[in-house]
Amino acid sequence: MTPRLFLTSMSSDVSAENATEQLEPILPYIDGGVYVLQSVSPEAPSARYLETVKGAGRVVHRPYTTRHWQGMNDTLFTGLIEEGDLVLWVDALERAATPFVSRVKTEIGPMMTEADVGCLFYYGKAYLFPYRETLEYRNTPHWSLHGWGGRAIEWSQIEPDEKQVRINARPIKRGPGSGHHFCLHYSAYWVAQPAGSNTAALGIEQYARPGEDHNTAFARRETQRLAFRQELRRRGVPLTLDALKILLAGPMDDTLTAYVRGDKVLSDLYWYLRGRASELRDTHSPKDAIPIP
Repeated sequence: MTPRLFLTSMSSDVSAENATEQLEPILPYIDGGVYVLQSVSPEAPSARYLETVKGAGRVVHRPYTTRHWQGMNDTLFTGLIEEGDLVLWVDALERAATPFVSRVKTEIGPMMTEADVGCLFYYGKAYLFPYRETLEYRNTPHWSLHGWGGRAIEWSQIEPDEKQVRINARPIKRGPGSGHHFCLHYSAYWVAQPAGSNTAALGIEQYARPGEDHNTAFARRETQRLAFRQELRRRGVPLTLDALKILLAGPMDDTLTAYVRGDKVLSDLYWYLRGRASELRDTHSPKDAIPIP
């Protein structure tokens, strides 16, 4: 019996256009989709569209959580995906490429079974895996998959061309003129992600001081991030992007200025709010930050 293939994904702001782009090309090759929508109305165009294409899957509605693993695990625990089915995970701003998906049930899945492959990774991220009841996502916002058995395979060593496997739509959806600049995304995470998250790990190699290992650099940067969140609380500022934008758009005292100078995430937002978005570089390197006066 040929295993079924399920596409799984999670989003809090998915548009009908984005959902269509993600799904229409691959619908002939999947048996169902489990889509977790966080704080999205069932009457939203995206939710109504997903109901029409869920197949053997389900559209799961839940409140928004900053702990991404919690929402992601809802894709695994519906009871609809069974042992041995194949699960494909794509983030909201990724597209599972048709040349890959069209081969999963006929070629790639059987190869994984024969070679005892429990998880197929693509550029370090879990992408395709046989369902097991022990599967579990952990960490936020940069997640990892646990509980898979057998061997791992890194598919980029077989097919390095992303257009053939999994297309990254982030540069388009977060680029200049998109209405959702990359600095807004990073700033939202900077204040919203709770203690214990790994948001400060992004680009940590760029922040490490000479002779400092990445764990030490992360601990130092995370301590600074949490101190900034505590400063916002002290001022009565909600831990949201909208509140942060209002705060940084106005005059800043010495304490705020020190925090904004201290990390590229905040300095990028400062200059974005002052009309210099086109000069910002999505590099995660403090060396590319525009100096704060």
